[in-house]
Amino acid sequence: MNFSELESLMSSRGITSLAEIARVLNTTPQAVSNWKSRNQVPYHIVAKLNKMSKSPETSTKSPIYSSPITPYASSDIEKYTISLSDILLTMAEQLKVIVLTTFISVFLTFTYVQFIQTPQYVSWATVLLPSTSSGVNLGGLAGLASQFGVNVPTGVSADLSSPSLYPELLRSRTFAEKILVKEFYLDKYGKKLSLLAILTHGDEAPNVSQDRLIAKAVNKLNDEILAFDQDPKSTFSVIKVIAADPIFAKELADVVLAELEALNRYFKSETVSEKNTFIENRIASVEGDLEGSEQTLKDFKERNRQISSPALQLEQERLERDVEVQKGIYLTLKQQLELAKIEEVQQTSVVQVLDRPTVAFKPFNKNLILSVILSFILGGGIGIMMGFIRSYLDNNDMEERKKLRRTKYFLKKKIKDLFKDRRIAGIVSGFMLVGLPLFLGTQSSNPVYFGMYSQIHLIINTIYLIIFLFSSVLFIHLFRKKG
Repeated sequence: MNFSELESLMSSRGITSLAEIARVLNTTPQAVSNWKSRNQVPYHIVAKLNKMSKSPETSTKSPIYSSPITPYASSDIEKYTISLSDILLTMAEQLKVIVLTTFISVFLTFTYVQFIQTPQYVSWATVLLPSTSSGVNLGGLAGLASQFGVNVPTGVSADLSSPSLYPELLRSRTFAEKILVKEFYLDKYGKKLSLLAILTHGDEAPNVSQDRLIAKAVNKLNDEILAFDQDPKSTFSVIKVIAADPIFAKELADVVLAELEALNRYFKSETVSEKNTFIENRIASVEGDLEGSEQTLKDFKERNRQISSPALQLEQERLERDVEVQKGIYLTLKQQLELAKIEEVQQTSVVQVLDRPTVAFKPFNKNLILSVILSFILGGGIGIMMGFIRSYLDNNDMEERKKLRRTKYFLKKKIKDLFKDRRIAGIVSGFMLVGLPLFLGTQSSNPVYFGMYSQIHLIINTIYLIIFLFSSVLFIHLFRKKG
């Protein structure tokens, strides 16, 4: 609708001046003047006129237009009711804002995902770890040993060779130090570098000690590169390696798997070797005691070929009992030694690999289509919200406009008061003065600047000093000005 049609409609109701039109439509004369200069009436005014024309009370040429009307209805309940047509009308009025916001969101997301975001490739190995409740299947040997009173363990002992400790072993410093010395070729550097150099200083000379380099590499290895997924509902586990180069990820996964098995075998062989050494030493000691007991029994029988007295019979039974005890201990140790040797052979490889690591063909952290769809939805939602806020700020309701003006006035006034109140400046500078030794005196774990601060720590301290100096100078200035 143009403004001439609005004037004709109002003239038919006996309303001719701009001030009367503004009063009837519950707006300002300046707004009506703007409509006249543009020769265009806003959509929400047209909707309001349509509702007025459909109302039974306004179907006749009555002077009802001489009093202000409500935007939607006469009752207070209907005044704040927003219909679907109102929402669609507002969205149509703010279509430029919605489209522009959606475009910016989609454009930034597409640009970041396609050209800026670093792709990450994952290479994994699916392994089957033996259950901690299952032991070595010794068959009839365990039953034979139990007849002699030998307790053969049927479960896996909780030591460093236990497969249940694989996640902790994978994150240990001992394991990390074994793979950090391995060398890999990267196109980024054009030569082979150790994993320690790749994760820390690259092909440049390091500026910190070796211990700090290893600590940094271990943290990065555990937080960003290595992962161990173990589903309690599944019998399989997955060892993952995440890197920006797919070939490097695959090679590192192979090294991780090989070193993990080697470290597990080392701990297992060390445990079994210690057990074998102990049993062999005990066998040598018990064998000497057994030979001594047998020799004593032999000498007794040679001296007493005719045993008739109860005292001699009792002595013979005691000597025979000692021989039987030493023989039982000797047999038990011999059986335990054989069981340990069997365990050493059977526990050489405790991990069965189902899927070996392979080269990933596409990054797992990039999904352009999904990212664009989500950014479109997010941008559209933000655009609609901004459109409603903008429509509310352009409201012609005098009371609402007064509230908005008062809000702007108080915001400006209070912000200025923040920088003019010496009490606020004094409190801020006082607290920052107390915390100054803590911020400046704390040394970073990986210092780069002045032998004290890392890059992030230096930035925080710089911002802290700027705020402290500004608040202190402001407090001194306000204090002198007040005095």
